[in-house]
Amino acid sequence: MGDSAGELISPREEQEIGQAFFWRLQQSTDLVEDPEVNSYIQSLGYRLASNSNEPNLNYTFFVVPDGTVNAFATPGGYVGVNSGLILTAANEDELASVMSHEIAHITQRHILRSFENSKRMTIPRTAAMIAAALLGAADPKAGSAAIMAVQAGSIQSQIDYTRANEAEADNIGMQTLVRSGFNPEAMPSFFEKLQQASRFYGGDAVPEFLRTHPVTTSRIADARGRASQLSVKPRLSDHEQFYLIKEKLRVMTAQDSGELIKYYQHQLTRDDLVNKDPVNYGYVLALIKNAQYTAARQRLMPLIDKEPDRLTYQLALADIELSVGRVKAALDIYEDNQRLYPDDRALTLNQVHALLRTARPAEAAKLLQTQIELGEGGRQIYRLMAQAKGDMGQKSESHAWLAEYYYESGLLKAAADQLHLAAEAAGRNEYQLSKIASRLREVENAMSEMEN
Repeated sequence: MGDSAGELISPREEQEIGQAFFWRLQQSTDLVEDPEVNSYIQSLGYRLASNSNEPNLNYTFFVVPDGTVNAFATPGGYVGVNSGLILTAANEDELASVMSHEIAHITQRHILRSFENSKRMTIPRTAAMIAAALLGAADPKAGSAAIMAVQAGSIQSQIDYTRANEAEADNIGMQTLVRSGFNPEAMPSFFEKLQQASRFYGGDAVPEFLRTHPVTTSRIADARGRASQLSVKPRLSDHEQFYLIKEKLRVMTAQDSGELIKYYQHQLTRDDLVNKDPVNYGYVLALIKNAQYTAARQRLMPLIDKEPDRLTYQLALADIELSVGRVKAALDIYEDNQRLYPDDRALTLNQVHALLRTARPAEAAKLLQTQIELGEGGRQIYRLMAQAKGDMGQKSESHAWLAEYYYESGLLKAAADQLHLAAEAAGRNEYQLSKIASRLREVENAMSEMEN
């Protein structure tokens, strides 16, 4: 990887390490695929990244459905946030403070610096080492999995950032936070909250974030001192959406639906509850989860009357309509909101699901194609496009899109297999065959690199 921290690897190799890591992650962990949650975390992440030291990096932000309080970053611009951290954050500024801190770890290449004294390693091996150290996930298929796990343990203390790394990430992350219009006090405040919680609950309950990002009283004091010297120019931001997404995640990750109902009923009786709208919205989702659709509608309608243009409420209403079999009513809601929020990803994906359910694949494919042309591809889009093309009888196209889904998932052999099937189904369509052959070469090259 080179001798100097500034010249460890090329930007292309750094991106490939991140991609290989993300492939491993997707194969070992189910990520949150809710389009509304993902749209929110990506919007917040891109806002921060655009004000970072390296705004032109190809960042990827995602949510892991894990109750532990943690976030992590890897080379190539990949930032993961656990659902537990979002549920613990009191406001959007606190969540943004952690994300800006992780972005700083990427821009300062702290993980790559930990390999400075190591011999040059292949990209897949480096990605596996990072995955094993960050996630405890050595590749079970590799013959050297046990050895890799031991080696990952040996560098854990290097990836568990040094005090200098943490101070640098705090400082640079705080500058990003301020440039993005957030309160810099949120960073020391959130870290202090986690530190106090770990003291109260004991060693076994120490938040994972503190295990990998050690927090000391002096570090919190330093961060608070820096924050006091920074002036903030707040930017327009829909802070309410943070609270709504937080409640959606709470419902999505809850194990006991009955206890969830009781939780919201209790919350709504609290005298100190200032903003009841997010709690009522969470209650609506909990009622939907418990198939209590009439009660859910009754509680949702006052929220819609108050904010008729809030897309989150409109999508919840469409969910209720779909659940009771009123598909046309749901499609009308989607169509109406496309006029207000044209090509919104979450809206479009929900609409596509409903269109496929009513045997209207051509309309679904058109919406998906627009997302792709806007640069909004991804696993969900490709899988749905494969389904739409299949329903339209376009077998070659269906296999080709399914290949893209597998490629994004890191299942390269499955992607190559689908491309072979796409070629068989293409018949004598020379244009289609040429596209498939070109893509197959790219996939096979990636397979070769991952095997080295």
